[in-house]
Amino acid sequence: MQGQQAFLTCAARKFVCRESAEFLIMPEYRVVSAHLEKDRQVIIDLWRRNLADTKCLEEKYDWHFLNNPFGPGQIWILKADGHPIGTTSLGMRRLKLGDCITTAGVACDLAVNKDHRFLQPALMLQRALLSSANPGVQILYGVPNLGGASVMKYVGYRQFCSVDRYAKVLRPSHYLLRSPKLKVMAPFIGSIVDQGFLALQSFGRRKDSRVAQVLPGFDERFDELWNGLRCAASALTVRNRCFLKWRYRECPLRQYKILGLLTPDDSKLLGYLIYYVEDASAICVDLLAPGSPEDLNCLLSSWSALALAEGLASLSISCPSGSLANALMSQGFSQRSLAPEIKSGRTPGHEPSKTLFTHLRLSGTEPVVADSWYYTEGDSPY
Repeated sequence: MQGQQAFLTCAARKFVCRESAEFLIMPEYRVVSAHLEKDRQVIIDLWRRNLADTKCLEEKYDWHFLNNPFGPGQIWILKADGHPIGTTSLGMRRLKLGDCITTAGVACDLAVNKDHRFLQPALMLQRALLSSANPGVQILYGVPNLGGASVMKYVGYRQFCSVDRYAKVLRPSHYLLRSPKLKVMAPFIGSIVDQGFLALQSFGRRKDSRVAQVLPGFDERFDELWNGLRCAASALTVRNRCFLKWRYRECPLRQYKILGLLTPDDSKLLGYLIYYVEDASAICVDLLAPGSPEDLNCLLSSWSALALAEGLASLSISCPSGSLANALMSQGFSQRSLAPEIKSGRTPGHEPSKTLFTHLRLSGTEPVVADSWYYTEGDSPY
């Protein structure tokens, strides 16, 4: 009996010691607003340890948070016992809602050290962002990965819409070479398949008086296009010449190309498409053709012809459902993503859709967000 009592006493002491030790090593978390100049290196170090893409971090920081024409961004730092262990950020955008322009913030760069990657630190960062973003920021939005989506839902963001990726194959031979079963035969049949595929896509294509050409930059015609835009239903970020120049010409992360659709005398811009090239694919980040559906179709078919001339294998563009998605499908694009909730029926060639989340900080006198959002990849932070 005495032996059993001694054993229980010893076990109780060990349990108390363990509980006390765990309590003692539990860090004290605190979120502080960062000073964009003084805390620059601390934030970049956190990015380098925790973000998937770590190229050009210094240039990315200065471009996105210090040199944004719509204003400097905001960054928050999470500290554990006084040591920086995580961060999240907000980049500035202007958002058109009908005839009104308001300020929006795009949430980005949620990064937490590996030892602290559980729910509480991420929630603390997101709640700090929601509660202490600049008062002038009326709408917050983001398109996070699956982990970030869970945090956004937890803190009160609204799932606004799905963003799907659409793709169009231009040269099947590029993908035949990737197939283990067809790799040996691909060099022999690839050119034949490509020629047949090109002939099929060219069938019925009509000549057009509108002129599509690669442009060297953003001139006054882009402001004329934007200022003439009439869109009472959709929400869309401001796309004036100042923003486009900053977003696509000054961006240190990629080299973008500009395809413009012009009137026969080149005096007026009817629409534009901005893309970059990666792994033999042309990836569209922004597209605007607010006139007739024929303008949009002409711009898309011109992009396809340009990519073929450049030797590229496919086209890719992401957007919500709506008129743009419908035009893509009519141009031979196929939807390559499906909503996560129906992943059980997803084929191997499909990927999960992304979700656009929004959080409103509007007063009663401000306009509300429209039922639809004209979202393209250019609305993402980077």
